[in-house]
Amino acid sequence: MACLAALALTSLLAACGGGSDEAFEPEAASSTTSADRASVPAESHPVPTAFDATQPASADGDVREAASAVTITANCGLSNFATEALQRINQYRASGASCGSRGSFAAAPALSWDTRLITASTRHSTDMVNKRFFSHTGSDGSSPGTRITRAGYAWRAYGENIAAGQRTVQSAVDGWMKSPGHCANIMNKTYRHVGLACVKGTSASPYPTYWTMDLATPR
Repeated sequence: MACLAALALTSLLAACGGGSDEAFEPEAASSTTSADRASVPAESHPVPTAFDATQPASADGDVREAASAVTITANCGLSNFATEALQRINQYRASGASCGSRGSFAAAPALSWDTRLITASTRHSTDMVNKRFFSHTGSDGSSPGTRITRAGYAWRAYGENIAAGQRTVQSAVDGWMKSPGHCANIMNKTYRHVGLACVKGTSASPYPTYWTMDLATPR
């Protein structure tokens, strides 16, 4: 069994979806707050209800890009994790894609790893494993924007995809690309950087793996 959920934010628009291949409609939001509402399959865990769209940035907007061959330690023990993931993500972006109800996206510039987004992704996947939940809202009530800020990334826009149960990079990325909201996050030409983590579940976890992808644009 595998679950997927997506969340995207800019200062003007927010949207969230839950469940594999489930379509959703984005919600309009003010410049300060936005609500996250989605219908999810019975086997999915609840999605968050609200987040603040104006989290303060704790960094000065400096860019800490990582080389494409960066080692990601939260990789579920998969070989060539970082290389395969970035290649697959950027192949989709280079080709353009149809994201179902979200429409068609033209080719977008390649993303590069950012060490702070990798940190934010790793912390959230680890949190989901340790506290046995599946949601964009952290166990401490944090939103993706809060976690990205805590990792030191001063963002102008961000998006997050999460998944649980996928056992390979291909199944995780391809699964997101088959779901409108997740696909739209990956294809969003606004985003410049990405971080990805896969953390293995424990014997008490509902799923064997927990994936988090954070995408962002610096201020």
